[in-house]
Amino acid sequence: MGDPPWHDAACSPAEPATGHRASGAGALVTRIHTYHHLRPADRLPPRRPNVFFDPVDTEVGVWAAVDLIRPGCTVLDLGSGSGAAAAAMARAGAGRVHGLDISEDSVAWAGEHYATESAAGRVSFGSADYSVLAPGQLRARCPFPSAPDVIVSNPPYVPLPSPDGNPRRSIDGGGDGLRLVRRVVAHAEALGSELAVTIGSYTSPRDAADLLHDHGFQLSAITLGMLRLGEHTLDNIGRVSALEATGEGPLLRIDDAVPHYLVVGLSCRRRKDRGAPALPPEELLPLLQLACRSRTPLLETLDSASTRVPLRMVNLPDEHRRLHV
Repeated sequence: MGDPPWHDAACSPAEPATGHRASGAGALVTRIHTYHHLRPADRLPPRRPNVFFDPVDTEVGVWAAVDLIRPGCTVLDLGSGSGAAAAAMARAGAGRVHGLDISEDSVAWAGEHYATESAAGRVSFGSADYSVLAPGQLRARCPFPSAPDVIVSNPPYVPLPSPDGNPRRSIDGGGDGLRLVRRVVAHAEALGSELAVTIGSYTSPRDAADLLHDHGFQLSAITLGMLRLGEHTLDNIGRVSALEATGEGPLLRIDDAVPHYLVVGLSCRRRKDRGAPALPPEELLPLLQLACRSRTPLLETLDSASTRVPLRMVNLPDEHRRLHV
């Protein structure tokens, strides 16, 4: 556990680290402009229906996980989607990664598409709805000799109440965006795992930070990406707009077109590691509010941020097809 949060040696050697570190008052901001963890093949849309696919979102989540991965560790990916994240985490040094997803199409695609990693016994996938499992039942679904060292999840996090009664399973996170985040955090606490979880800047960040703190986690690193609001969110914009109006769900408006939101990858350690730098929970929302006052995709306002944990900004083009089921 002694490696620094920026473990860039885990990046793909084909895509070396880029970007720079700002030198503002106490700020540690690294800006990255290329994919490091998702390979070109990982960024091609799956050829099966009902498979979540969002390259920028996924890349941010993998960075958050890599901050916690140590050589040979075990990782449980809840809601593993296409399997690209699980394979990337294995390439980053995890000894074994197991993905669980509610979609049979996702599990089938992941097993087929990542056969090379799976054949080596380091990546596997199974079908399960983690939201209805007790921690002991979830533990029984893991092919590890003990509880996973790290739990990773990119759960549905858009704050939409789904008034039509037909929620988009990979998007809708309930009224505050935290419906399934709560289940993920509770599982990680019960199993004694470290946690990498992805939310949006509109996912009630104050409540999200309090949730993590209440379950014994401290924020040790933050990775940010940027995406335009998707069509489903725009079609149901009421709740997102209400959170933005109160300041609880900041959005980024860098032009006159569709608003952007920040994809927020949170690397969370158990609070027993009291010597590690940590972000107090009350500082997460102001940090995201500061970032969303930027006028460029570089989030230039973060150069003046003062925080005790590293910040990573992954500036990637929003040019890929996003499949939300």
